[in-house]
Amino acid sequence: MLNLLIYIDGSAASQQAVAYIAPITREGDVAVTLLTAQSNPTRATDLFSQTASQLRLTTVKHVNRPGAADAALCKEIDAGTYDLAVFGPMRERWSRWMRLRSQTPLSAELPISSLLVRGAAERISRVLLCAGGDKTVIADARLTVRLARRAGASATVLHVLSQMPLLFGVRTPVERATEAFAATGSPEIKNMNAAVDVLRAGGVQAEIKVRIGLVIDEIVAELQSGGYDLLVIGAH
Repeated sequence: MLNLLIYIDGSAASQQAVAYIAPITREGDVAVTLLTAQSNPTRATDLFSQTASQLRLTTVKHVNRPGAADAALCKEIDAGTYDLAVFGPMRERWSRWMRLRSQTPLSAELPISSLLVRGAAERISRVLLCAGGDKTVIADARLTVRLARRAGASATVLHVLSQMPLLFGVRTPVERATEAFAATGSPEIKNMNAAVDVLRAGGVQAEIKVRIGLVIDEIVAELQSGGYDLLVIGAH
């Protein structure tokens, strides 16, 4: 069972988040709770009814926690047993407490995994799972497979090296970095292989890719060239 908490507020960003996750919510082993943060109960009920109709779900739970969006999410997550929180970019209704804090992303404040839907993506078809090299990539793969297999998506496990390792050999071309890194048998490649095994065991087509350069630059470059619509980054 996959327990989803979806925050809705009627904004365009919220509607896009709902449309993006909709195909997954219709699977039989997915439980959905729609969260609103409206001071007007009628408005909250209307938002719930509209979204439930959009999702075409017969069984869906509604929780309204009046106040700021961030506080509503944190309180409901603490009160429930959710696997993933889904929301779009939120520019309003932040609590005073959050405004006084440093600009920490909401995802970092939540005690569970979160899916921030932004950009032009309409569905999950290609997933880029970033691997730092340690075993956390295996846990990330376990969550990824729960989304990807339900959406029929494929996945790429990406690791970025800051420079070409000497053990690759001076004549190793950048294009063969993945092959050369796989041959090292390093702990990093073992963890990445384990992540791929998790994905494939769950019915998700998966591969490993290695890029060389600055981490953020290479992730962005891969996103731009690979046609991905979901980026998975664990807590490092």
